[in-house]
Amino acid sequence: MIKNGKSFKCVFLSLLLILLSCFEQSVKADSVSDSDLHVVIVYSSETGKVTENIKLLDMLIGHFSPNMTFLPSSEIEEADLQNADVLFYYGEVVEVLPAKVGALFDSFTKTKVALGYNVEYLGEDYDFIQFGDNVLINELVLVEGNKKNELGDRLIFQMKDLKEAEVLVKGAGNGKEYPLFIKKNELYYHASYQIDSLFSTYLGEVFHEVFKADHPEGHPAYLRLEDIHPLTDHTIMKEIADIFIEKEIPYIISVIPIYRNPETGDEYHFGDFPKLLEVLKYMQENGGRIILHGYTHQYKADETGEGFEFWDVDANMPITVPPDETPEKKQRSDFQTEDEYLAFLAKQKAFEVEYIKTKVTKGIQDLVSYGLIPYAFEAPHYTMSQSGYEILSEHFSTYIGQLQLGDRDWQIMAPAPYATSPTFLHGMNLLPETIGYVEPDNPHAIDEMMKKAEEMTVVRDGYIAGFYHPYLGVERFKELIGRMEQIPNLQWIDLQQTSNVVQVDNITVTAEETEELSVNVEYFELLKDSPEFYNPKVKSTADNTMWLFALSAGGMVVLFVLYAVIIKIRRMRTEKGKYYG
Repeated sequence: MIKNGKSFKCVFLSLLLILLSCFEQSVKADSVSDSDLHVVIVYSSETGKVTENIKLLDMLIGHFSPNMTFLPSSEIEEADLQNADVLFYYGEVVEVLPAKVGALFDSFTKTKVALGYNVEYLGEDYDFIQFGDNVLINELVLVEGNKKNELGDRLIFQMKDLKEAEVLVKGAGNGKEYPLFIKKNELYYHASYQIDSLFSTYLGEVFHEVFKADHPEGHPAYLRLEDIHPLTDHTIMKEIADIFIEKEIPYIISVIPIYRNPETGDEYHFGDFPKLLEVLKYMQENGGRIILHGYTHQYKADETGEGFEFWDVDANMPITVPPDETPEKKQRSDFQTEDEYLAFLAKQKAFEVEYIKTKVTKGIQDLVSYGLIPYAFEAPHYTMSQSGYEILSEHFSTYIGQLQLGDRDWQIMAPAPYATSPTFLHGMNLLPETIGYVEPDNPHAIDEMMKKAEEMTVVRDGYIAGFYHPYLGVERFKELIGRMEQIPNLQWIDLQQTSNVVQVDNITVTAEETEELSVNVEYFELLKDSPEFYNPKVKSTADNTMWLFALSAGGMVVLFVLYAVIIKIRRMRTEKGKYYG
């Protein structure tokens, strides 16, 4: 019996270990996150380079995985697909693809997605797609839920005779509906080379199907108070803060540390306006989260809050020279040798690197010196060069707003429909602004914002985020916040409850969902490297000392007056004694 009992125990323990091992393997398999997916994107563009549209695709995919490789169709090799989990092809322009592209697509047995032109060269799997004439649409329809949105007239490729394909998105026009985004097993196709505007919103939703991402439904939201600088009216800020507190809504405060008068050159700091500084600290302690919105929000002789601090808007190019100099725009053909051209580019890049790092460092130091803690960054007017994002990523883990998609033209920018980590942000997470702002002279601005918010609900986890300038007053703010509260499944985000890191020399700010906010300041090093960090404290000490002197002097005056009165009273008494004898 004992032997049998021992044998039974051994068998039982062995089975238990096997079950635990299987369970562990199952947990490991289930714990594979979206970010573990390797996505390869093959593209055809006019120049063979990554374009603004390809970066928009980067933003859409970055919601599911930041692990992306972009390759022009002429460079794709078999080795590039060895570790790929999802294979994309984006035909932005018409091109006869190399035969190896079709062969590689045929040999790839996992999920494949094609968008735009040239699908006929992607191997036998895509032979089921037959095209007719292009058709005009002015409405998009998400088949699941029958969600519809109007858009401007767009041409799409008409697909016909689809066999065993499921239509996920339709385009509608002239009373007819046409397949736009389709699925057949693990094959997907988008029948347009355009992926901007509302297309990106609908693609953002159906990409959940592509990536098998069962993200919970709900709409992360934020409202941002914009362009808060030292001359901001503290009374309006306090009223708005109290509304947020009453409603228990966390919010974002986009702060510019320095106001510079473009006519006189005079600079104003928060320390010059103690009542506003007191309100900002009050907001910070009650749900308001500060982000750095540039240093002065200007580059040349523009007013703070109006200028383009990280983009030369006059030359429409990255900032490469001081504001009082004229930048040089040169191409390779302007130089005799490649080395001369590269040296020219390196000089321009070096200036931009130093310029951005200096601005960011001073901005963070200035805020922290006043006890204001930044969580993220927002570029003035959302404008910044592509190399600027790389520089910025060394100091911030989170970027707020919209993204400039290239260095060709600052006006080519876009939001993402959800939080994302595109490759061109170099590790930063984007929390997008998606519904715009209250335009001062537009009486329908809030209605238009709500229409955009409704469009964002197409995406199961689409962001609903906008901003407001406090100088517009409290009444319009009340209307905006009230309308936003009526949106179903709204989930206000708190930057203190998300992962954020801000760092420059001698200052590190870390916010984690499960930990308290950490602010690490190396005071001794700052005293050596950046003594201006102590200006607010020196000024405060000087002010306190002056008050101490003033109070001391005032006290001495009072004592002197009391002494004089006492002496006079005694003299009068003495004189009265002599008179009455």
